Amino acid sequence: MMSRNGVWCFVSFQCIFVFLAITLSTSICNNVPTYIPGTEQTKLELVREVVELTVPVALKPNDINDYREIVLQPYSNTRIHLANYTKNAAQNIGYAIVQLNAFEYNVTLSYNSSIVDGGHLTGQNVGLLMYGDGDLYAFNLHPHQAVWASLVLMLYNTSAPIPGGCNLEFPVEISPILNLTLTPEIVIVDTPAASVAKPFQGSPNGCGKARLEYESYYYIMPVHDFSQRSYFSAINQLLSYTSAKLSGHQNTLHAPLLPNRHKYGRITGRGMVFVTAVIDPVHRGFALYVPAHTYSCKPFLNLAGCYGLNIPLRLFAIILTFLAVLEVIMGWLPLVVKCLGTGCAIGLLATVEILNFLDKPLAQEWIALYLVGGAIVGALVGLMLGLFAPVAGRISCSFLTGYLICLTLFGMINGNIYTLPNVSWYIALGGLLVGAILSVALPIILITRSFIFGTICIFYGVNAIVGARLDYPLHHFVRRLYVENYERVYAYPALDENDFVAFAAFTITMAVTLFLRSRYQPDEVQDDYSRIVFPCQGRPANGDDEDRIERSTVIAADDTAAYQRFVNEQPIITRWTNGDDDVFESPESNSRFYRLLRRNARR
Repeated sequence: MMSRNGVWCFVSFQCIFVFLAITLSTSICNNVPTYIPGTEQTKLELVREVVELTVPVALKPNDINDYREIVLQPYSNTRIHLANYTKNAAQNIGYAIVQLNAFEYNVTLSYNSSIVDGGHLTGQNVGLLMYGDGDLYAFNLHPHQAVWASLVLMLYNTSAPIPGGCNLEFPVEISPILNLTLTPEIVIVDTPAASVAKPFQGSPNGCGKARLEYESYYYIMPVHDFSQRSYFSAINQLLSYTSAKLSGHQNTLHAPLLPNRHKYGRITGRGMVFVTAVIDPVHRGFALYVPAHTYSCKPFLNLAGCYGLNIPLRLFAIILTFLAVLEVIMGWLPLVVKCLGTGCAIGLLATVEILNFLDKPLAQEWIALYLVGGAIVGALVGLMLGLFAPVAGRISCSFLTGYLICLTLFGMINGNIYTLPNVSWYIALGGLLVGAILSVALPIILITRSFIFGTICIFYGVNAIVGARLDYPLHHFVRRLYVENYERVYAYPALDENDFVAFAAFTITMAVTLFLRSRYQPDEVQDDYSRIVFPCQGRPANGDDEDRIERSTVIAADDTAAYQRFVNEQPIITRWTNGDDDVFESPESNSRFYRLLRRNARR
């Protein structure tokens, strides 16, 4: 049997361990190299004046025909010469796209040796069309910073549609680049309209009239890898249509009436690459836009933010986990407090569902006001249940647990679960089913509501401490209130190593706390009941409040945890003796049995 001091020592040791782990992870994150190692830098070609792209004799239509990685010197103007286009590609190739994908900094790609309005594009991923031999110019306008970049030559046949041929977003008439917008919650990728190939252009195939189809692909970069080599490797995964279909994932969601707009959920600590393929099903041609890239954080300005190192949030999570562990082990919270917290959470969930059902646009200030009001109403209802209907309060706690379990499972399987129709009803029904199972099964296996209430807090607390994304389904639940058409936002569902670490930490913590609960045998464990006597509750008829107190629900017998309830039940004998008389022996922890004997003796 473990003493109360032993329990507190274990919990204190656990908190110290978590603190040291966070300190170590912060130190490691601050020392992560931002730039690539020297061995990678030696592979780059230093360029000062001219770099030549040569159209090969063995053409590869609709594919990569030249690729190299270069360094643009600080405040430089580099001429890019396209050679042998007329000699090798005049008959079979409709146009060429020269791409410049820069790492970390923006660059400018221009048709002219000086920057002229309407003749250049600026960004991290840019490209221009060419129809013959000629020159383009790459500007690095940073006065002291060299910029790493990849230079790519793509050749497309005469039936390929022209990406950005009907462009209205960029100053250059034909702009084969994507318009990427990074918001605090999502990533928006807009694709400028394409036009059919030159031989088919005319009144029937004017801009907005041609039967063109768009396919959007994305690629997720390795977690916490912000190196130059990883960047160029990710870009290469989506350069050609074949590699995009093999390595990328297609996003079939788009905004209503905007087939060229795709939205993605941000993934903390990861970069994403996007590309759009335009397909002409009539003339059987296709082409790709220049890939676009973004990180979901700012690795070169705030690297710690990419690791989810929110120190105030982690400190709060540590305190929450500490209190939840004590609740599971000792059951120290009265039922009224648990009902109040459960009601508050259910009130928030119900308010979000009601606001989404009404589908009325609201400012974030009004949303916050409604959420606070819903939480207050839910807390009051939970308080009333705890005072007047404790059984209903315990059932509501089970329902909340079932709802959160279904919400997490759906989210981990499908990403943004609200892309599925009527998914809210499925989650609610699943929550009712799981809650009913918990309400029926837990009294049988004799685990009390301390386990249910504490497990919820431990799960979300450990997730915040580790910096995992197991709570992202809960984020999706709230974000659809203020992100327009959130049911059309694609969220990447796959788990990474942080998520597995968080789940393993949660499992180990629960196993240890349940083991300690099986050895922690105080005279009385307050769980679903409390010593506090409320006026509305009254007093027991026999004048004895022992039946109003939850006894220790765990008894150790022969080193095996046996979960038992003693409320309104007869004493339970737990083991045989080893003597020849084969009689039963009551364990020492059967305190209610001994108190019953003493009380009868006094009478």
